[in-house]
Amino acid sequence: MHTASLRTTHTAASTSSASNVPKGSRRRRAVARAKPKSPSDEAFGPFAPPLDPLDPHPPLFCFYDARRVLEARESSVSEGAGDATLEVSFDFYATTTRVSTTDERGIASTWNGRAFVMPWDVVTTIANDERGVYEPEPSEAWDGGRWRKVVTFSDDTERAVSLMPSGPKTWPTALIAGFSMHRFGVGVDPKEDTEKKLGAVAPIRKGARVLDVCTGLAYTASMAAARGAHVTTIELDTTMTKMCRMNPHSKLLFSGSIQQLYGNGADVVKTFKDGEFDRIITDPPTFALAGELYSAEFYADLKRILKPKGKVYHYIGDPKSASGGSVAAGVVRRLKAVGFGGVEIDYDAHGIIAAHDHIKLMKTSSSSSSSTTTKTTTSKTDSKKNGRGGGKKNAARDRRRDAPRGSRRFNLDDDDDDDDD
Repeated sequence: MHTASLRTTHTAASTSSASNVPKGSRRRRAVARAKPKSPSDEAFGPFAPPLDPLDPHPPLFCFYDARRVLEARESSVSEGAGDATLEVSFDFYATTTRVSTTDERGIASTWNGRAFVMPWDVVTTIANDERGVYEPEPSEAWDGGRWRKVVTFSDDTERAVSLMPSGPKTWPTALIAGFSMHRFGVGVDPKEDTEKKLGAVAPIRKGARVLDVCTGLAYTASMAAARGAHVTTIELDTTMTKMCRMNPHSKLLFSGSIQQLYGNGADVVKTFKDGEFDRIITDPPTFALAGELYSAEFYADLKRILKPKGKVYHYIGDPKSASGGSVAAGVVRRLKAVGFGGVEIDYDAHGIIAAHDHIKLMKTSSSSSSSTTTKTTTSKTDSKKNGRGGGKKNAARDRRRDAPRGSRRFNLDDDDDDDDD
């Protein structure tokens, strides 16, 4: 049997510094384009990918399948059933592979034409780590039995970033400084979370110009591009692009069909021409970490670059929670202050929709509710009452679970900052 070695490797991302950083926000970086063509160019050809795809892409393994394999192995040994096999996935169920549970070496298989071995002590370690995703140590061969956690450290944000499984057969999320980037485990997974965001500003037609602020794992950008939209996405942290490259469900980012820009979204939006986008989806970190992406100045830029019949979706967290409701009130107030004529809270998508004029309400598809998913917040509505919705019994749990990504340790009541916009 192999002697395994589990490692947590930190890879330094490129660093950039800037002065005059607004209080409570991330370091601001100069706009850096992933390709020379400007996103404002009228001719849309294939865009250069931000990084080359991994070749070969390593197998990835996590808690859910590791636990299943160990349970099957224990069962086959106790029952004397001989060789037992089951299907697992090494790419978050984009594909499946049948493996044996009785090989003395561990899980032995072939991936992308290369053999690899995962010793049983490694499988046990992975089965005890619900938040980790593991890959074999990079080397000329993957059969050495050495596996490591997929995690890196970003010099751009000075935070650890890692992949995290969100369910037995669902798309992964990312952990930034230990906080998840997507909703999951509460009746929705990261894929469904993304579908709800895009559904809030439906329809997204073929050829539509879509701006995605804060790329993350590129689910929003990828899903919009898959619908035929011309997508431009903005990301501050180059480390997130490396996480996308590790994630099989982010591979469309490297297909050449999505324009990626690097920099602080508040700075990058100033480079676009007036009325450039049909849809804008902004999914920022918490107000405490990225206050500039909740500012009136940023919203005014979004209004300027939005086409006359365009829509904006702004993620805020659960509007019914104490934290989400507080954020919603401030966001609604500032969006209206810069001239958006229609501003609505979408309770199902955990966000706010804004447009130049009135927004048509979308009805929820949930059979458990006959109400609409949005609440109109026109200029005649008392914004202080919007987004509260009664809350839940365990308010402390909701604040941790439903606050915008990376925000759970912070107080998101931004009312104290409203007068400074």
